[in-house]
Amino acid sequence: MILLKPDQPIISFMSNNPDIKLKYNLLLISITVFFSFFLMTCKKDAQSSTPGISVSHSAFTIIEDAPAASVIIPVTLSGTHDKEVSIDFKTADSTASAGKEYVAITAGKLIFKVGETSKEIRINILQDTAKKTDAYFSVVLSNPVNAVLTSTHATVRIVNVDYGNLVWSDEFSTGQLNTTVWNYELGATGWGNNELENYTNSIANVHIDSGYLHISALNPTGASYTSGRITTKTKKEFTYGRFEIRARLPEGKGLWPALWMLGANFSSVGWPKCGEIDIMELLGNNAAVVYGSVHWDSNGHLSRTNQFSLPAGKFSSGFHKFSLVWTPNTMNWYVDNQRFFYLGRSEISAFPFDLPKFFIFNVAIGGNWPGSPDGTTVFPQHMIIDYIRVYQ
Repeated sequence: MILLKPDQPIISFMSNNPDIKLKYNLLLISITVFFSFFLMTCKKDAQSSTPGISVSHSAFTIIEDAPAASVIIPVTLSGTHDKEVSIDFKTADSTASAGKEYVAITAGKLIFKVGETSKEIRINILQDTAKKTDAYFSVVLSNPVNAVLTSTHATVRIVNVDYGNLVWSDEFSTGQLNTTVWNYELGATGWGNNELENYTNSIANVHIDSGYLHISALNPTGASYTSGRITTKTKKEFTYGRFEIRARLPEGKGLWPALWMLGANFSSVGWPKCGEIDIMELLGNNAAVVYGSVHWDSNGHLSRTNQFSLPAGKFSSGFHKFSLVWTPNTMNWYVDNQRFFYLGRSEISAFPFDLPKFFIFNVAIGGNWPGSPDGTTVFPQHMIIDYIRVYQ
């Protein structure tokens, strides 16, 4: 035991006792470290109790002609909070312009009541037919109250569906069919429709002359018929776009010219599961009317079709432009830029809208739909194609 004199100060005593002085200094250091750690912990706990606020993704995509015509940006609050939280937001142009491609928000505010952790920002999208490329704008968050920002903005991409970029064409200007793009389909199989023709690769049935592709239907003898059928299967296949074909069509009972598309997965799933889009079909006994159609499978074959009639004349008398505009949400058929058929995704939801398809050009003879030629049918008959152009 160490005894202090009645008048001896503790500090004086410690200064005269090196061992006790050392212990005292160690004690002071321990107390200092403890309180520093305590304060840091309290500070961290205080910070962790402040929720973070953010958009759930950094990038969003909306199709220009989407039925809802709006994009929804989810904003989320992390952690618990016992105070009302608010955040300001606004839109900011990039390559998209407010008032042309979307409706601007200049001073928006979201308020999270106690217990709420999610809100939405909805921005209306406008279809700008003058703009032919995808466009971008941003949603910017700022001024959080009772929260901290963990992300400050989201980018919105508006996917253009006016399709102004020519990605492929065949102008049929060379002396023979380009077989790096086109395939001949051959044979006399009836082609699923009890047709009468034998498809050949003879220049009598398929040839290019003076910048035009000719697909010719012939009647060499008696009930013998030959014709041409070409496809772009495995060589040129497309999903969405604006497809334009300028052509003059044959006429005559029993003739069935078509410009159409078939699903690229046809070989594996068959028809109609692969989906079919008919840009143009004509029955030769009524040469003033063409049809646009789709075929698909929904527990069996389903189809939708509509027709366009020339106000005067026949499709065999001159060239006309047949077009399909196929977007992720709609299909529109045109003759000479006049729309005559429209379908939305909701009307044919089971149709394989989003799968690539290849082109088929052919002139069928006979079969279930047009019936057989008769004595009024004059041969040869020609479908003459000026060009095919694909825009995306």
